[in-house]
Amino acid sequence: MKKIVICICIALTAFACKQKAKTVENTETPVATVNEAKTDSTKNNDVFDINKIPISDHDLGEFPYLSAPDKYGYGDYAGGMRKTDISDFDKEYFAVNGKLIPQEGKSCKVGIDVLNSQTTQFNSLIVEKSFEKAILALGGVQVNNVPVPQSEIERIGNKELIDKHYGYSIDYNLLDDVKTYVIRTKDKVVWIQFSLLNKESGRITFLEQGKLETLAIKKITADQMKADIDANGKAVLNINFDTNKSSLQPDGQTVVNEIGTLLKANPNLKLSIEGYTDNVGNPAQNKQLSIDRANTVVNYLVAIGIPKHNLKANGFGAEKPLVANDTDLNRARNRRVELVKF
Repeated sequence: MKKIVICICIALTAFACKQKAKTVENTETPVATVNEAKTDSTKNNDVFDINKIPISDHDLGEFPYLSAPDKYGYGDYAGGMRKTDISDFDKEYFAVNGKLIPQEGKSCKVGIDVLNSQTTQFNSLIVEKSFEKAILALGGVQVNNVPVPQSEIERIGNKELIDKHYGYSIDYNLLDDVKTYVIRTKDKVVWIQFSLLNKESGRITFLEQGKLETLAIKKITADQMKADIDANGKAVLNINFDTNKSSLQPDGQTVVNEIGTLLKANPNLKLSIEGYTDNVGNPAQNKQLSIDRANTVVNYLVAIGIPKHNLKANGFGAEKPLVANDTDLNRARNRRVELVKF
């Protein structure tokens, strides 16, 4: 009987120890990997839901938010970032669990390389881990760490991904290694995606999600032109012509009619009509186009009764830009007609 009791005690003790070990294992907090941090919106190819990305309370700083790792730099051959690398409004396809989804907003698309190839060899693991650590520290979440199927590339097509540069950070030779992250704050959604070719270089896209602002429609009136000429000696107008032509569009005719109203109300006012273009295209052709457009305005005004001796026409092409021709909005501002008092 004593033997039986001892055996039962040993068995119960072993069972208790086993249960205790199981409890400890179950109550341990697992170390969260980047993949485990994915939200339900990135699993099983579900439709991506940005609202399931946790909101970070970190201050991201200034766009594009992250500097290159030590001994590395942005730009081709780490030559530094150029103005053309940043766009006020752009588009990029980002991989989410192997599926490509488009996002629009302010972007920075730039290469990354070693600063000195004589002393440092490009190491994709160092770059990847440096960005991963920095992004996760800002509250970011990795949303892609699986291969992008070739079928996804074919679904979007080369016209979007290559011709329009909307797949800048997707390397066709590295479809199994496209890293994508999202940082969501209370007022921003930032996408970061990169492809890194070990011992070579890499490409990265930063995109702050946003919408293109609707342009305010402002009616140009004769009174406003007169006020500008009295104050500055000239009025700057955006008159719409047909693309690459000197013919007026209907809303362009409306503006020229207002110029006619101004001149009829002020018969002693003499104006030089001066045309300008942006810097896209051939300089000589741009200058001729600006001259032709200025002449179109003069001829229209003469046709509605303005004395020709009160008018001059001239064109300067891309000369004397109001602003740098570095964005679509700025190029639109430079395509203008100025009414200069003489």
